[in-house]
Amino acid sequence: MPSEPTFAVPVQQHAPPPIEERLHFWHPNRFGVRFAPADFREKLHAIHADLEITWHPVRERWLVWYRRPRIQHPISAGWLLLLVVENSTEEYVPLDDRTLAAIYEQSGFKWGSGKQYWARIEDEAQRDHDARDATRTQLIEDVGSAQWDHTKIQVSMRGPSSGSKFVRHHAGD
Repeated sequence: MPSEPTFAVPVQQHAPPPIEERLHFWHPNRFGVRFAPADFREKLHAIHADLEITWHPVRERWLVWYRRPRIQHPISAGWLLLLVVENSTEEYVPLDDRTLAAIYEQSGFKWGSGKQYWARIEDEAQRDHDARDATRTQLIEDVGSAQWDHTKIQVSMRGPSSGSKFVRHHAGD
């Protein structure tokens, strides 16, 4: 039996990206980190005192952080990265009221409590379920009514039928 040839494909070993490119590297406890302007930080602290915002010099984006001592990330211990300030196409967005609105949208203060937040989620799910059921019911009625009308006993070829003279029951009317 002839032996099959073997091929050796070299596996490329990529070096990991520099640690400075990671988002968590630029947390508020990092020495030399750049913070947002003071007036914006005052507005941010008005939402919550444990919020902070730093500049990521490599990605050129603002990073919003929340102080959480129980978080033990090896790079950013004590800080939770909430969001990167950018739009949906990952383009730069300046610090303004839109950023504050996005931060407030994620905060628990918007809903008052976890119970109120969960109630809103359940209401939204019920609303979506009811809308889906209403659409399905309407579709069934639209498609099925023509079929139902076709199965009714009809004698006359003009106007409403009076039924068959050979049948003594109503045909679904």
